[in-house]
Amino acid sequence: MTDVTTRPTSSSPVTREEILAKLKEQGIQAAITRRRFMQGMAAGSAAVGLAATGLRSAGAQDATPVGTPGATPGATPGATPLATPGLGTTARGDYVLDAEQILYNFQVSEDPSSFDFNADLYCNAEPECWAGLLAFDPDGNAVPDWAESWEPNEDGSVWTFHIRPNNTGWSNGDPVTAHDFVWSFTRLLSPTPLGAAAQNVYNFIMFDVKNAEAFSTGAVSEELGRVPTEEDLGFAAPDDWTFVATLEGPRANFAQKVGYTACSPAHRPSVEQYGERWALGEDGIPIVTSGPFKVDVWNKGVSIEMSRNDNYWNAANITLTRAIDPIVPGANLVTNYLAGSGDQRLDWTPISGADLPQFTADAELSTQISPFAYPGIWMLLPSNGVAPFDSLEVRKAISHAIDRNRLVQITNGLLQPASCMVPPGVFGYFEEPEVAAIQAFDPEAAMAALVGTPYEGGQGWPEITVLMRADEEQFNSNLMINDIIDQLQQTLGMSIQIQALSFNQFADELYTNTAQLVWVRWWYDYPDADNGYYDMFYGARPGNKRQAWANDEFDRLAIQAKAELDQEVRLDLYKQCERIIQEDVGYMPIGFRVDFNAFKPWVQNIPVNQLGQRVPNGNIFVRALSTYQVSGRVEE
Repeated sequence: MTDVTTRPTSSSPVTREEILAKLKEQGIQAAITRRRFMQGMAAGSAAVGLAATGLRSAGAQDATPVGTPGATPGATPGATPLATPGLGTTARGDYVLDAEQILYNFQVSEDPSSFDFNADLYCNAEPECWAGLLAFDPDGNAVPDWAESWEPNEDGSVWTFHIRPNNTGWSNGDPVTAHDFVWSFTRLLSPTPLGAAAQNVYNFIMFDVKNAEAFSTGAVSEELGRVPTEEDLGFAAPDDWTFVATLEGPRANFAQKVGYTACSPAHRPSVEQYGERWALGEDGIPIVTSGPFKVDVWNKGVSIEMSRNDNYWNAANITLTRAIDPIVPGANLVTNYLAGSGDQRLDWTPISGADLPQFTADAELSTQISPFAYPGIWMLLPSNGVAPFDSLEVRKAISHAIDRNRLVQITNGLLQPASCMVPPGVFGYFEEPEVAAIQAFDPEAAMAALVGTPYEGGQGWPEITVLMRADEEQFNSNLMINDIIDQLQQTLGMSIQIQALSFNQFADELYTNTAQLVWVRWWYDYPDADNGYYDMFYGARPGNKRQAWANDEFDRLAIQAKAELDQEVRLDLYKQCERIIQEDVGYMPIGFRVDFNAFKPWVQNIPVNQLGQRVPNGNIFVRALSTYQVSGRVEE
């Protein structure tokens, strides 16, 4: 397949029209093809085996896969180490590796709260320091990590993972064993996790496990007649190298869940010895990690310095010896990419819609950018319990007053209009005209919905505030929400003020479910519709709900879809969920995220997905650092 992200040889700048044409060519703004739909279907088919591909790379000829195949029932694939080119020798046939293999990586915009993903998914640390049972390749397929193979039983209710035996995978040389996952998954669920200030708000990712939800929430199990204890959880380690998870019933996507960073283990001896201090990078306490990289120095507010973890199972195939994450606010990313020095430089960065014209208009910079359809969605959440959004007609009015195509224009094409919850390429995405019509842009319908309400004619609105995260310029958040506010003012006479909070403040406020209106992004954590419909909108969850909306029929269907192994039936269940939530305007799908990323010319072997798009680390795929190579760095 032709690598459409290869740097052009022409010195002429790339125009915006050419960029949009390239996006359309790659299917980002066009309707999804059946081939891409089936790829998304395959990503959700773990219960019947995943035909996962290996990691593929761009930036060099004859790119060699650096990952391993995924598992299918009855198969026992293992990692086949590749010969890593020696420093100073020709690599991949057309470039010479620099003697110093160091990359300045965009990952964090503010200091992490810790490096303890097991206790706090939102700690904002470097995910490539961690590895769990499985990981994801650039196409979102689950592939082996510490588990070299895995299989479900016949009905998908019991999953067995076979861990690489006799390893020394922790960065201090301890082995990564099945017991690490029993202990860490129990800690993830625990109401009072050892060495953590509070319960992990992402505990629900393991609620499919037997007795997990009742244990985590302190509820009485109907089956047991009491609150479950740790011993009642469906985790087992028959031996050091076999981990077994028994679920509440058949589950079609458990492999996708354990591939997510939230399911990385914590180093039990460190937690038990140091408590919460074990992952803070202070007082000389080493952060013991399980992934491809380990933390050497954490300069608070400045940078995170890492080096390759030579105990990692795939270390022989990792060329980078060092990586530095500068702590760079979103507003400064392009500046640091273009003119940063020392540990504040960047070798790659996402480009915001406001900054994109600077790159497209420059002959050299235009060769450094490439598009990527990121698996994420922007949405508005109206609280159906707070005026004026307790009125269904008001919610309908807003849903018809937003022109998503206008947002595509103001972001310079870095958005694809959304009419469902699930992004293209993820199982559960669909396009149906009757669903798209439910909240279609229609100013006349918007005003008609207000007839008979206290706000008829766009008058009498109370004070309205929209809650959002601050410091997300790289994602075009401010551009979009300000334009949406302008559209609602023009069409409905609605005046809206913005309340922008830091991430931690935003999360705390979001979970109260009292905000009138929320502008929120949902980057998919694992490539399955369950991560949207259930994890985001399941209304019967006793805690950690992101919105006030709830619907019993929606909840029933979302639960049913979890257990359905027939993928066509499962997709239809999610379509029913979508119709229910859109008709009640429990949310408003606005747009799917589209990125342009800039890579310095010396960054080689960049991972590429099946569409030929360069894929940096994000929320699902977090193995780019393990793939990058550096050749011909120029000190600027």
